[in-house]
Amino acid sequence: MNRIFVVFFIFCLSLTSIFWSTRSHAGVTICFYNPETNIDNFATLRTNFDDYLSKAGEFNFQPFDDEKVFEENVMQKKCHIYLLSSWYLETLQQKVSLKIVLIGTYKGNTTQSKLLSAKKELSDISMLKNTTVASASSESYTRSVLERMLGIKNKALIESIKIFKVPRDMEALLAVGYGVATAAISTEGSLAKLGLINPSQSQQLHTLGATEKNYFLVAATSDKPNKKQMQALEVLEKMAANSTGGKNLNLLGIDGWTSK
Repeated sequence: MNRIFVVFFIFCLSLTSIFWSTRSHAGVTICFYNPETNIDNFATLRTNFDDYLSKAGEFNFQPFDDEKVFEENVMQKKCHIYLLSSWYLETLQQKVSLKIVLIGTYKGNTTQSKLLSAKKELSDISMLKNTTVASASSESYTRSVLERMLGIKNKALIESIKIFKVPRDMEALLAVGYGVATAAISTEGSLAKLGLINPSQSQQLHTLGATEKNYFLVAATSDKPNKKQMQALEVLEKMAANSTGGKNLNLLGIDGWTSK
């Protein structure tokens, strides 16, 4: 009797394993990671996208807030489509080959720079030594952006800077206005938005450095997309034409997609 039970138990486990294996490979998983911003509620983001995507097919959405965990998924090819910032993609491509298939758009643009802003009395880069820079990105990513802006010749200066992490670009810029930070890293769009909502603080700032222009959020794949993955990409590309889809895109900081 015991032997029969053990055999039956193993058989059931095998069926369960087959079921979940089939389930995990049946659909298309879209993974999101963007170190340039800090989304307040990943549960809401995932729910909103899953609700939208599931109506179009066997598609699911998985956001990440941990760089190491995300990169493990990339290396193991657990996701089929990756949504990530183009700046971060350049760093990631040193470890794995990813190809851009869609480019995010915002107000008709596909590219923007990241800026280093400070109050006008801070007139020279050398004055940043031992100061605090506010950023919505991770510390390691922020330092890599500073290296792009200021050059490797200023490596010692960059190492002396303390990074003050905030939820969004806007908070980074406001931190300078309120004296919490000496300078802030933000996108061009965020600085322009500050000029609209708080002109007095915006007028106190000037730009000390800037990166080259890069794409906004991009959609990338590690392999040539199969039929289901192409369908998922088509659903993503058409999101802006739907009011709910458009609102979901806004959560990612874009308002549409265009083909590469």
